[in-house]
Amino acid sequence: MKYSCPVCGYKGLDEPAYGNCEKLEFGSFEICVCCRFQFAVDDDIELENGGFLTVKDAHNIYRNIWLSFDAPVFMTEHYPSEYQENGKVKREQLERQLKKYGYQFK
Repeated sequence: MKYSCPVCGYKGLDEPAYGNCEKLEFGSFEICVCCRFQFAVDDDIELENGGFLTVKDAHNIYRNIWLSFDAPVFMTEHYPSEYQENGKVKREQLERQLKKYGYQFK
């Protein structure tokens, strides 16, 4: 069984991104082959005031940055070739992946 990345929506994770998916706790440390997000590392962002960014906010920020670079595929050899073009996720596949998160493309 494969699991979806909560950042890019690709269903290719070997285990759930979080041990507690409802609260987004206990990250798996797995790295998504599509967007390169590493759970329990890239979502652990300390703010200047000593507080921490929420995991959902970290996902949103990372997703927006990844999309601003036209959704490059991190490990092209492990991401389905029919879903990528020139090392980037094809637009129609990207829309399918992100649909479950309510992401609206312009």
